Amino acid sequence: MTTPEQRARSLGIAIPDYADPPYGGRYGADTLKAFHRIGDLVELSGITPEDRAGERTHPGVVGDDLTVEQAREAARLTAVNALGMIRLAVGSLDNVAGLSRALCFVRSTPDFDRLHEVSNAATELFLDVFGPGSGAVGRASIGVASLSRSNCFELWLSFEARPLSGA
Repeated sequence: MTTPEQRARSLGIAIPDYADPPYGGRYGADTLKAFHRIGDLVELSGITPEDRAGERTHPGVVGDDLTVEQAREAARLTAVNALGMIRLAVGSLDNVAGLSRALCFVRSTPDFDRLHEVSNAATELFLDVFGPGSGAVGRASIGVASLSRSNCFELWLSFEARPLSGA
C-alpha cells in the first residue's frame, strides 16, 4: 500500500516549503498563523494560487477575463500549496488521518454558476494524493467579488491529523 507522500512523489508534485519564508511574512503580517491545531483537528489559513515568491497564477475574474480551465489550474496549484501547509502543520502528508472541510472561494462574475467545476480541480488532487477514504472532503464553493491580490481562487482547508506521539 502506498502512502500519501509516495503518491505525491509518483505524481511528480512539487510541494512548496512554507517554513521559508514563513507564511504571511511576505505581507508584513506577523499576526497571521499558517494553521491552528486543536487536538487532532487542524485548520489551515487561507491558501491562494501563488508560488513562494508571490507570483500569482491566473489572477482575475472567472467568467470575465479567465476561463474555467485557467481557474482550474489555479485551484489545483492552490491544493498543491495546501499540501505544503499540511507538511508545515504536521510534518508529513502521511500524518493526515482524513480531510474534513474545503471552503473554496472563486472570484467570478455574478452570473457564473460553474463554481463546482473550478473547485473540483483542488479536491480531485486531494483524492489522488490521499485516496478515496482520507482524501474525500466536505466542500462548499462560493462565488465572490474580490480576493486578496486579485487571486481567482482561495481555499480554507480543515483536516484530522494523526495523534501527536506521546499524547
